[in-house]
Amino acid sequence: MEKGLFHELYKQLDSLDFRLYSPALLSGLLHGYLTVYSMVRVYPWLENDFGTPGAIHERAKSIVHLYPGQLNGDVPVDTRAGYAADKMDVYQLYSDLGYLKNGLDAAYRILSARGNGRIALPCRTPNICRMLCNCYYFAGDEACGELAGHLVTEALGYIRGGARGVLLSWWDAICLYDDVVGAMMLPKEDYKRLEEERARLRVSVEREEDKRIECFRQAGQDADFGLVSEVFAILAKREFNLSNINR
Repeated sequence: MEKGLFHELYKQLDSLDFRLYSPALLSGLLHGYLTVYSMVRVYPWLENDFGTPGAIHERAKSIVHLYPGQLNGDVPVDTRAGYAADKMDVYQLYSDLGYLKNGLDAAYRILSARGNGRIALPCRTPNICRMLCNCYYFAGDEACGELAGHLVTEALGYIRGGARGVLLSWWDAICLYDDVVGAMMLPKEDYKRLEEERARLRVSVEREEDKRIECFRQAGQDADFGLVSEVFAILAKREFNLSNINR
């Protein structure tokens, strides 16, 4: 049933004009398209369902092209951090140095806003964590990797303490830290514990995602665009995982 829902949603979004929506609501769509891009690159026969990698990536790029005006000015710092991380995410698939440079420049403006020559956290959010992980990965900045680790440790503490409401918002950042930073920086035992915690949390994450999907299904054409964006990213990941299982 989810497979049919995803294919239907994908077709509906194909004609969507992203300029009609706030860039703040588009990150889920961007990551959904990046997932589909990866899926089609791995399994070329899926082009029949989703189009060519080039066409899919053009959709993703048409979203990040709306970001430049959002990286400065009065935009909240957490939102700007999300845009910076997204720019670097696009580079990972397309290898256009312009995206990487823009993302890194925006990231270090955010981290160096105090002007004392040292990086500092303007807030402690999933977007900031994603941005730090990408700075570690692309710039080799170990200080960013350490700061990301502190944020993940805090978030996991909140979640263990019963704050499950933050789980979905932190999940991608936790996974990114685990994959990009933890494997390189953490001692073997600490990394093993992080992997085990991630595996335990996955069940709760899937349960929360199921709730989002059901809300989307019930809302139909009246679904809030933020929910549409979020569900598209969720379903894209599940479709990719299903393709891996059925290969």
